Amino acid sequence: MESTTTITNAPGLLTLPRDILVMLPNYLHNIEDYMNVASTCRDLRDCMSMAQPHTILCLAWESSRGFFRPSPLFLVCATARQLGDWARESDANEAELAAGMPCGTGHLMDLALREKQIGLNMEDIRELYKLRFSVINPVADIVDQCVGEQWYATPNFWNGGVDDAYTIDADPDETLFHLASYGELFGSDFEPFLDPSLSNRRRLKVETRLEFVKYCIPDFATECFKSARGITLSDGTLDPRRALVIHDDGPYAPDEKGNRARNCDNSLALEWTMKSTRWRPRWKQARLDAGADPDFADELAYDEGTEEGSHWKQNMLEIMMQCQGLKGLGMILPGTDLAESYKPKIREWREKIQHIEEMPKLTKVGRWVTHEYPDLWHDLHICTSGYVAGT
Repeated sequence: MESTTTITNAPGLLTLPRDILVMLPNYLHNIEDYMNVASTCRDLRDCMSMAQPHTILCLAWESSRGFFRPSPLFLVCATARQLGDWARESDANEAELAAGMPCGTGHLMDLALREKQIGLNMEDIRELYKLRFSVINPVADIVDQCVGEQWYATPNFWNGGVDDAYTIDADPDETLFHLASYGELFGSDFEPFLDPSLSNRRRLKVETRLEFVKYCIPDFATECFKSARGITLSDGTLDPRRALVIHDDGPYAPDEKGNRARNCDNSLALEWTMKSTRWRPRWKQARLDAGADPDFADELAYDEGTEEGSHWKQNMLEIMMQCQGLKGLGMILPGTDLAESYKPKIREWREKIQHIEEMPKLTKVGRWVTHEYPDLWHDLHICTSGYVAGT
């Protein structure tokens, strides 16, 4: 988007009272205009620095299709942690967050733009720009090796070239932001399970997580809910935790001709990435580099309701590492300052999980279960049940 504000008479503008100049950001078109005005002279830069974070977020949104792509996923991810904190303030806030999920990520962006306490400052904007090169691009390249063009380009792809050949239509950048957004929104809900003093702290509900996965990581597999086993309730209705609501403004809405929406395999892409032999070893190496070894188990279990032993601890550790938000994905980039900064946390997480005596409670939907802590791995399985016969 081109800038539409040009300051040609800064001395004249500066004759205005400072109380008026500090209000100028509220009347600019986008973040480019803000930066142009701020770079005009020292006095205007000082006035622009008084802009509220929410104002800067609104200006960034107006530039989202040019500077914060993919839109709206990038800015949803950038504000999801604050949005989660807002939702934890009350039952009413969480209910509003969950109720609008059928509208998809647009609902999350609308809430962020509405709530004045949610915003970004210019330091946040600069950090997001740096993360594009330090984390987003290199991790998206790894995701591409798991479910993207690089994966498909493997010689003899369908004849043993990879150990997980499948047909998946997904964008690696979007897959990355789906993972990062889940972590930003729900990641802090791990803390009450690790620290007994926080056990009474309010957490977002499992049902809210499932609504996020269904509508903000849309997938054709999620539309197969009518084939999912065990979701019919005693009154004959379908379990709302698995069923879909088709909203006119949502990701599953048909087009103007009534044709079914065409969503990428977003949830399947995340599942495939998380179990990929080109992905999991990188997280294992991060644990080894941090001195957080040995692992509790070698594999992740699909159905936590029946397996025994320490698989749940391994699941918790791996999911916790992967659900720390955008910056947290830098854990798998060895040799970087970001990876180094997470090493003490990785050791701390493993030690605290080691001392958890009982497996956290389970929630069952159909034939699948997920944990009370943010368990993306099993949340995805619940929300794609029915896609494969018998699930």
